[in-house]
Amino acid sequence: MPDLPDLPGLITELDTRTAGGDGDNDLDRLAAAEQIADELSALGARLVGYYVEQARTHGNSWADIGNHLGISRQAAQQRYAPARFQLTLGDLIGTGGLSRVTERTRATLLRAEQHAGRLGSTTVEPGHVLLAMLDDHDTLAAQALDLLKVDTAGLRAALGSPDDAASPRTISPLLGTPARRLLETALTQALKLNHNYVGTEHLLLALAHTPNDPAAQALADRGVSYERAREAVHAVIDEYLRRR
Repeated sequence: MPDLPDLPGLITELDTRTAGGDGDNDLDRLAAAEQIADELSALGARLVGYYVEQARTHGNSWADIGNHLGISRQAAQQRYAPARFQLTLGDLIGTGGLSRVTERTRATLLRAEQHAGRLGSTTVEPGHVLLAMLDDHDTLAAQALDLLKVDTAGLRAALGSPDDAASPRTISPLLGTPARRLLETALTQALKLNHNYVGTEHLLLALAHTPNDPAAQALADRGVSYERAREAVHAVIDEYLRRR
């Protein structure tokens, strides 16, 4: 395992960033030091978030975490819950937090990450997830939208067309808080249907159940209410089971 960065190493990194041009002066060095400190802080939060997520995935309650650290359940939740929202999709997969997600849904989420990067976003948002669902017509979510006769081309345009693409990001975007909430709501929707897995159809229901999100509003503008989405999902599931 490589050594953690020490001050001399960080100074060397700072010198590399500020060498030449207008960056080789005290004030620019200070600004570069602030940037590096922010990067280290974000990485530390992500590290903590990874193991908080893993602990929760393995069945440890907030009380368990608090007891182990000598603090109350409430204090543990207040301190560590935000760190769970500092993870990338790859991080979440690594913790086992997506164990109930189907392979097709996982592929959808990975495409959502690509859409976020293509559109220059620092976070994966529900709109990127919806775009990714539209990419694969074989998903039950896409079939449900077809059943509802949704103008998918217009929906894509509303969510961000290729013409709007920014320079792709080279660093994986974090899962934004709304996207994490979307995954949690999708699990709830799956359990309501007595399903032990999370599919794209559950993501669609979760989106339709989140009216304040821009992606949900784009669906609502095209007549996709939660009730209509639920009816369409039931219909495509029934058809899928009939064909098996």
